[in-house]
Amino acid sequence: LLRFINNTVENKGRLEINYKGEWGTICNRGFHHVDAAVACRQLGYCSGRTIPSNMVDNGQGTIWFDNVECSGSEHKLINCSFSLDLTSHCSHSYDVGVHCYLSCPAEEDEGHLRLITGSASNKGRLEINYKGEWGTICAFSFGDDDAAVACKQLGYCSGKRIASYDVDYGNGNIWLVNMHCSGSENRLINCTYSIDISHCQHQYDVGVHCFLSCPAEEDEGHLRLITSSASNKGRLEINYKGEWGTICAHSFHHVDAAVACKQLGYCFGQSIPSNYVDDGNGTIWLVNIHCSGSENKLINCTYSIDTSHCPHQYDVGVHCYLSCPAEEDEGHLRLITGSASNKGRLEINYKGEWGTICALAFIMLMQQ
Repeated sequence: LLRFINNTVENKGRLEINYKGEWGTICNRGFHHVDAAVACRQLGYCSGRTIPSNMVDNGQGTIWFDNVECSGSEHKLINCSFSLDLTSHCSHSYDVGVHCYLSCPAEEDEGHLRLITGSASNKGRLEINYKGEWGTICAFSFGDDDAAVACKQLGYCSGKRIASYDVDYGNGNIWLVNMHCSGSENRLINCTYSIDISHCQHQYDVGVHCFLSCPAEEDEGHLRLITSSASNKGRLEINYKGEWGTICAHSFHHVDAAVACKQLGYCFGQSIPSNYVDDGNGTIWLVNIHCSGSENKLINCTYSIDTSHCPHQYDVGVHCYLSCPAEEDEGHLRLITGSASNKGRLEINYKGEWGTICALAFIMLMQQ
């Protein structure tokens, strides 16, 4: 006879066997998913898997079996081969734990997905219904290709993964790990994966951001400036996959700002420090943008969508030039004077705007 010693749910816990008239535990050494499946079928479930010993309470008393080996065809665990030699120092910290499946649906009915969302309905923690129960997916090896398959299954055009710390932790089952999709699958469950989640905790739950739209290349990447006092400088935002979001300033340089400003209808521009613009909110879309300067749209430059290490305090700011006069027409000066007309603050007209000149290095030049 077999029984579960469980806490919160009836279908998983420490496995115990009644042998020679006494209940006792089983050592987990050599105990695999095929052995758990035999045990679960004996208990009336359709199948099951092992779970780590540290996920069940330690037993007490007798440890009966070690090195259980089943072929998978047995009706009872006692029909599998096993050893009674427990002199090999097996303790209750190695008691077998099993998770028996509530259902074993046909392949086409397995693997429904859902998003557990916060402020936006198209991004959040990804959960899968596997063997009759909802659970999370471990983020180890989970990439953008996998997220795209998941999002398409959910009815979106595509998507990307987001950092686990950007979603709320799940609870209960962690079902799958080491997902690998080619991108051609129509369901996430058709990708390769492992069910050995022994080294994964809920702090590594998969998060995904599904795209609201996937426009043609020529319609992607509209830009806008979120400005304050001046209409030609501020935080740069891009419309990507149907949503407005910011751009991370890491590796964003003047040549990139110039491309952005030209796309916005200005003649040229420069990047400005992130602390000169208000922090954005919501999605940070792009990072590590590299433009040659010849592009007519910022989206035509190279970039990465892995913005997991970039917070909004590093949002890109740009200052677009109001005009780009010929060299001989550039650089008019004026004095902003007080009591005397021949001394005061020096200002220069540059790129169509009046501004000041920083005294650093200017003083040294004057002293030469």
